[in-house]
Amino acid sequence: MISDHLAEAKTILRDAIVIDGLGGAVVHPTPYVAEGTYEQSLAGYGYTAINVTLVSEPTYTPTLEEVLKAIHENLVNFEINSTARHVEKASDITEAKKTGQLGVIFGLQSASCLEQDRNRVRILHKLGLRVLQLTYMERNFLGDGCLEPENRGLTHFGIQVVRECNRLGVLVDCAHVGIQTTLDAARYSAQPIVISHTAVRTLADNPRCVTDEQMKAVAERGGVIGITPYAPLIRTDQQPTLEDYLNHFDYAIKLIGPDHVGFATDMNDGRTKVNWITPWYYPEMTLGANYVTRRTQGFSQKSELGNVVAGFLQRGYSTDLIRKLLGGNFIRVMREVWR
Repeated sequence: MISDHLAEAKTILRDAIVIDGLGGAVVHPTPYVAEGTYEQSLAGYGYTAINVTLVSEPTYTPTLEEVLKAIHENLVNFEINSTARHVEKASDITEAKKTGQLGVIFGLQSASCLEQDRNRVRILHKLGLRVLQLTYMERNFLGDGCLEPENRGLTHFGIQVVRECNRLGVLVDCAHVGIQTTLDAARYSAQPIVISHTAVRTLADNPRCVTDEQMKAVAERGGVIGITPYAPLIRTDQQPTLEDYLNHFDYAIKLIGPDHVGFATDMNDGRTKVNWITPWYYPEMTLGANYVTRRTQGFSQKSELGNVVAGFLQRGYSTDLIRKLLGGNFIRVMREVWR
């Protein structure tokens, strides 16, 4: 039983570098906590760092003005909140582990704010951006998202942005990105790329899940696939269990190897029933899930990360493998890409 392994799981979480490949936001919106800070609570659950979405309200495809406002709010948070640490290089993550802080990695879930100006990549990098998702689910100037039926891949402007990310040290993220766009990004990137939060399409036929071809392309470039417990990506017929979630790890590890798989909660704890409007615009992806059933039973909140680790142990995963899945693989890529 999972409960038999919780004590050992707690020990592993205490010692491991734990990186949430996509973890919502710490401000804009700011999650509610009863006492202390949100960052303090996550560090207490075992998280070392999270890739935050700088803007998720009212949309994941923000303007440059909205991104700059969010960056400012986060920078102020670092000044007034000693439990949060701005991550600009991989060593900031290891330092956060030593000090008990939560490392905050600036990321965007769409490159919409670039519009047609690739020079903005340099500016945003200077302001701390370290992860750039090329598209959200629709088409932008870089390429096609996963819901575009034409699946046209990267534009030449998108290729230029990938090259600029490589040159500056911004990690290219292909979550929400179309199949051909992902394959093109892997082809043109001189650095490892990631799919920060996704799941296996062979196990759940959802357009947000990734194909075996996409996973292999990312792994061949040296990158990492982050498996999320977002329910419609784990099972398309009913709310999934923790065992369903762990099945995606089994499959991905067997297909692309233990060095290319990580995890991501994709939980934005500042979201409420009022501002979670994803089903209105993307029913092809949410597949009938509501505010409650959009999460996996057993890993429906960040505090339940210990259940996941216990599940790994129950399946016979070694401590070394678990440490890779929790953050070792992501930080390896970050060390290689960021500068």
